[in-house]
Amino acid sequence: MAQSNLLLVSATEIESATIQTALGNAKTTQHAGKAVTVGNLCDWRCTLLHTGIGSVNAAHALTCQLEGQLPDLVIQFGIGGAYVPTGLPIQSVALATEEIYGDVGVLTPEGWKPADEIGIPLVHRDPPYFNRFPLDSRLVSTAAEMCGAQCGPFVTVSQCSGVQAVGDALHARFNALCESMEGAAAAHICTLYDVPFLEVRGISNLVEDRQPDRWDIPGAAEAAQSALIKIISDKKIMRNM
Repeated sequence: MAQSNLLLVSATEIESATIQTALGNAKTTQHAGKAVTVGNLCDWRCTLLHTGIGSVNAAHALTCQLEGQLPDLVIQFGIGGAYVPTGLPIQSVALATEEIYGDVGVLTPEGWKPADEIGIPLVHRDPPYFNRFPLDSRLVSTAAEMCGAQCGPFVTVSQCSGVQAVGDALHARFNALCESMEGAAAAHICTLYDVPFLEVRGISNLVEDRQPDRWDIPGAAEAAQSALIKIISDKKIMRNM
């Protein structure tokens, strides 16, 4: 068994059923209402964390986990909605090159402005972090090579975009591939703790005028988990951290 520790982060059990089944010698505990399962997968010692949906749940659960032990790598995985102009089809897989808080900023008479307009960073570093949390480009490109995912910026929102005009505007504003409700919070916390971070999303729906009958949540969840297993099956990912 490799000595490296991997933290796998999913918002819900629906998005992680395959990984849960694949974990060997697994043991599940509860911490602050969050399920934490430790087991073996692809010669990694893995911890699977279910955060619950939304940025606060993701940040809380991940902080609790990182305070106990810093892993070698955090991979967040799950489903996301693709912006229509990207052309990404349902059940395709995307990897984040950066995570962006889509609704942290200032609405002005001239239009929306990012958090830079406030002038107080979310993370005080050099350079400071406002809305955007870039991921390690070499790590992302290595993972993409393993699973064949398309790479680009992701947006995190608290209000899911169920109107295509809103989604198109977010895509135009950030040149983003897709949106979710947790990614920027996870990237934010990993930045604070200086832990390498990847994010894998299977596309469950297009960000169009809301049509749940067109969604494929199980297919998207399975696509993301399949990509995740491909990434961690090849130990090359460790050599690029």
